[in-house]
Amino acid sequence: MNKDKIDGLINDLKQLKDELTVKANLGMAEAQDELKKLEPAFDELKNKAEKIADVAGDSASELKAAAELGIDAKSGDEVDTALELAAEELKSAYGKIKNILS
Repeated sequence: MNKDKIDGLINDLKQLKDELTVKANLGMAEAQDELKKLEPAFDELKNKAEKIADVAGDSASELKAAAELGIDAKSGDEVDTALELAAEELKSAYGKIKNILS
């Protein structure tokens, strides 16, 4: 293999490496931005779940706590469903971030 051909291969590989490095850095930055956007939603869900867990087992108290937290529910099961839906939404969003990094 001659020097020009080797130089060409090395240049092609360097260009590919540089492109992938830029894409990886952009992906990391995008993932970090998305994580920052999700942080308040995670904190809110965590706080709501903790407050409802504190009164778990007492339906009236659960519904009262849910109402105070802005969860519209008529039963303990609806409170659970609302929290589960919010958790699934966050899980999906975190999955998208994971895909960015993969």
